[in-house]
Amino acid sequence: MAGFLLRCHGGSVGFEPLGTGRGLSTQILRNGPDALVVHGDRLVEERPPERAPLDELVAWTARSHSRYCAVLVRGDRATLWSDIGATCPLHYARADDGTLLIATSAGAILPLLSGSPVLGSAEQSLLPGGRFAGVTAVPANSAVTLATEAFGTDPVSVRRLQRLPDRPEVVDPVAGVDSVRNALQTSVARLSAGLDEVGLTLSGGVDSSTVAALAAREVTGARLRTYTVGTPFGDEFEQAAFLAKRLGSTHQELLFGPDELLELLPGMIRSLETWDLLTLQIAAPVCFLLSRISTGDRQVLLSGYGADLLFAGLGGTGSETDIERNVVAQTTATARSNEFSPVFADDRNTVVRYPYWTREVMATAFGIRGRLKVRDDAAKWVLRSAAATVLPGEVAWRPKRGIHEGTAMSRMFAAALGGDDRRAQAERLYAMATSVFCHDGPVASGTGTETGTNDREGSDEDLAGVAS
Repeated sequence: MAGFLLRCHGGSVGFEPLGTGRGLSTQILRNGPDALVVHGDRLVEERPPERAPLDELVAWTARSHSRYCAVLVRGDRATLWSDIGATCPLHYARADDGTLLIATSAGAILPLLSGSPVLGSAEQSLLPGGRFAGVTAVPANSAVTLATEAFGTDPVSVRRLQRLPDRPEVVDPVAGVDSVRNALQTSVARLSAGLDEVGLTLSGGVDSSTVAALAAREVTGARLRTYTVGTPFGDEFEQAAFLAKRLGSTHQELLFGPDELLELLPGMIRSLETWDLLTLQIAAPVCFLLSRISTGDRQVLLSGYGADLLFAGLGGTGSETDIERNVVAQTTATARSNEFSPVFADDRNTVVRYPYWTREVMATAFGIRGRLKVRDDAAKWVLRSAAATVLPGEVAWRPKRGIHEGTAMSRMFAAALGGDDRRAQAERLYAMATSVFCHDGPVASGTGTETGTNDREGSDEDLAGVAS
């Protein structure tokens, strides 16, 4: 299921499904007066503790899901929380009649607010709450508590959830390399456990290649499929094919053209709910891949995305402290960019898992000093050193290229949008977004049916009486 919409008003909670995808699932559980709705990618079949304190429910969601968002309605309070990277976005707003609206899609909320949707500018769209006027996103790794009956949306409280290091302290190279290797092994093992088939995005660079090599070890006996996307302006087919052959995966190369990008963009904007140029450039190759490999069956895809952000993949200038601050700033900005949104994949019966974007890897990365991330003029030194234990040296130390640079996505967007002027491109994307969310209208809620892995435990469409 692509998500849900909740309406809290007058002591009742109404539920509406959004979409029919089978990548993720939605659980709805009622324990006495409490209502718990959890949306995400379940890894283990474990029911939440009944009538438990919030901290226990938060721990359960993190333990049993690879990515998730959740809502607990208890008494006259609704608490909304997200995973550590906001990979399942959650939004809230207040309708004119006082109804508290909570949804995995901002677009599902827009028709329920008065007036036409107001879109933020390209710059504002990257700020908290800046995409759509009146709709607020739950920050990554945070619990936001709201009054169910109120006139505004000022939170009763906001608090951080999973603990990450406040300051990096690891300076020993051996300890740093060992901790990165162990954390990534644990993450890949957890995200690939029990799978009969694993798909991987593969560029041949160190980030995706390390995930692929570790997954190949973990899924012995399972089918391993690797995919590489290229464009008329650039590709990494040779590098990816080299590693795919060593891994013994079933490998597929896909060619992505400007006409296909132009056709894809409105759907990307609608699903990702962003019109930021860089975000769309980063997301475009994977969205194209998802549109081509979609089947009627549920699929799991592992991605190497996120390593650059955590391990100073773009290098960095200035002091060690500057590098460390940039890692935090870039990670925070990416978490609210919406590029991790699962909707596009879920609509195609696929869930994408991010081994770098888990607590164990993020906590490890945040705990390592900048001198181990940029060392001897090598960006991501500590990750590359860890990767060299599972990859050929020429792959582990392959020169850095951005996730969207190997496919020359800037040239693709220039070809698709009619020129290389970035301001003009941004204006055209904004016009597309205006058409999608204002003229065409947002996707209506409640239009889907539940199939496959979608769980509806105790899930009456109208949960009247659940909230007192």
